[in-house]
Amino acid sequence: FWLMDAEMYTGMSLHTQPQASMCVDRGLALHKMIRLLVLGLGGEAYLNFMGNEFGHPEWIDFPRPENGWSHQHCRRRWDLAEDGLLRYKFFEAFDELMQACEDRFKWLSSSHQYVTVKNSSDKVIAFERGDLFFVFNFHPCQSFSDYQIGLSWNEPMRCVLDSDEGRFGGHTRLEYGHTNSFPPLHGVDNRPHSIKLYLPSRTAQVLVKDSLLQGGVRILVSTAFLAGHGLKSSDGLTLKLQECKDGKQETLPFKFEGGCVELGLNSNATFELEASDGKVLPCKSSKDGLFRVYFPGTYTVSGIGFVQVGEEPSKAKA
Repeated sequence: FWLMDAEMYTGMSLHTQPQASMCVDRGLALHKMIRLLVLGLGGEAYLNFMGNEFGHPEWIDFPRPENGWSHQHCRRRWDLAEDGLLRYKFFEAFDELMQACEDRFKWLSSSHQYVTVKNSSDKVIAFERGDLFFVFNFHPCQSFSDYQIGLSWNEPMRCVLDSDEGRFGGHTRLEYGHTNSFPPLHGVDNRPHSIKLYLPSRTAQVLVKDSLLQGGVRILVSTAFLAGHGLKSSDGLTLKLQECKDGKQETLPFKFEGGCVELGLNSNATFELEASDGKVLPCKSSKDGLFRVYFPGTYTVSGIGFVQVGEEPSKAKA
């Protein structure tokens, strides 16, 4: 792992090294930024080699004559990302949110693409893709305040993802943009409008039109999911929202009304589903059985138990 060299093995413990070294901090920052840049500017799909999502420190080498038929490297250490005392978890958490962001806003399939800034001296890259605005500051030591960048949209923008969040091992320098919108300003960079942003060194942020974040979270269940559990309708189903308040975990129950639950004040949600007989209907795509959505919007619990963006086709047409 060239971004960290030997410290990929020796500097990843939060227990023995609660403060990351400069080498590890650099590697964490650049790994997240490079992956987001590729997904943001790439084509219509994104390919990940297994283990790269959490920065796997070793290569894959299957048994062959040249390595003496060794099995030493013919595996992936999935346990590294599951260990809460190792920084590999930060890579995986960012990758999960990055993929969820694309799934929600679907920029890969959008025809709208425009690179606004590619400043070599500032080491800043900014571009529009779909309804989102991506801004990267690759400078190793220079941060910028009130950095004005041209923009197509004449409406407030809000940050939905940034590489500097604490849950990704960052320094939480961009929290303001998650709860506050940036107003549109006059045009620059040959764009009709613009915004001013704080760009800390070695960070990336993704902004979206504020109008697309209104209405909170709306959860539906598909007929296929209900049928798989022997249910004819969502009547009697309870959504149990998991929330943390004052350091304590709380569960808030919501009944399905008209086939859905509306969490109007929530920008994200972690929940489980419970049938009228008390049986839990788990999420099959998560290790703990909980369903998770990370951005405002409409979602449907589908198939054997996973969340997909939007309504199922039959309901959408109706």
